[in-house]
Formats: sequence, C-alpha cells, structure tokens
Amino acid sequence: MLGKNPELPIFTIEKLAIATNNFTFDNKIGEGGFGSDYKGKFSDGQEIAVKRLSKSFGQGSEKFKKEVVVISKLQHRNLVTLVGCCIEGEENMLIYE
Repeated sequence: MLGKNPELPIFTIEKLAIATNNFTFDNKIGEGGFGSDYKGKFSDGQEIAVKRLSKSFGQGSEKFKKEVVVISKLQHRNLVTLVGCCIEGEENMLIYE
C-alpha cells in the first residue's frame, strides 16, 4: 500500500537510529500514551522528529500502513508534515519534519 505513494519514503530503523543517536535519552523530546518522540538529523542536515510507537500500542502493520497513508495526505498550517515512516518487525515509527 505504501509503495503506491512514492512521495512518502519508508526509512530503515538503522537510518533512524543513526539520525537520533540510537534513540538516546539526550535526543528524547517527549513521551505520550502512544510512544516516545525523538529529535534527529539526517546526514544531509534535514532535521526530523521521530515518533516511536509503543510496542504495546498493539496496532497491526496493515492498519498502521492505512493510517500512515491518511496522515500523509493531511495538510494544514498548524500541523507538522509527515515525511515518512518505518515499519520493521514490531517497530512502527512516524517521521515528521
């Protein structure tokens, strides 16, 4: 499903771990009911925020993919832009600018 949306990249957990310094506490910017948020920076200098959803969130990967597609289409001046996601094993992450 996400493959049909070439504008929404799927990032590897390895790339996100590098960008967030392996999800260290120093890069943690928040935590909520759905998971933890981390700041990061890609090698090209692009700053990102990564929402690492809690494994106990219990959402299946197909449902997560559908919701990512919906979120990626939302545009409003008061919303941050979704730039991609990560779906690897039990890891589900949203990447915002």
